[in-house]
Amino acid sequence: MPTRIQYTGTNYEALKALLGERLLAPYFCMGFSMLSLMTPDGPITIHEGDYIVLSDDGTVTIE
Repeated sequence: MPTRIQYTGTNYEALKALLGERLLAPYFCMGFSMLSLMTPDGPITIHEGDYIVLSDDGTVTIE
């Protein structure tokens, strides 16, 4: 069953435990925290409030 977790801006460690080295350290822009996630197609940005879904096969989608 896929794992789904929301990025709140304060739960980087939980996301790092889930996604490992492909998750880069948070950065801040205009008062908001964002993350970058490395994918085979290049980096994608995760914004506060986004949901990260990790499928059983290791595929990650952002909602």
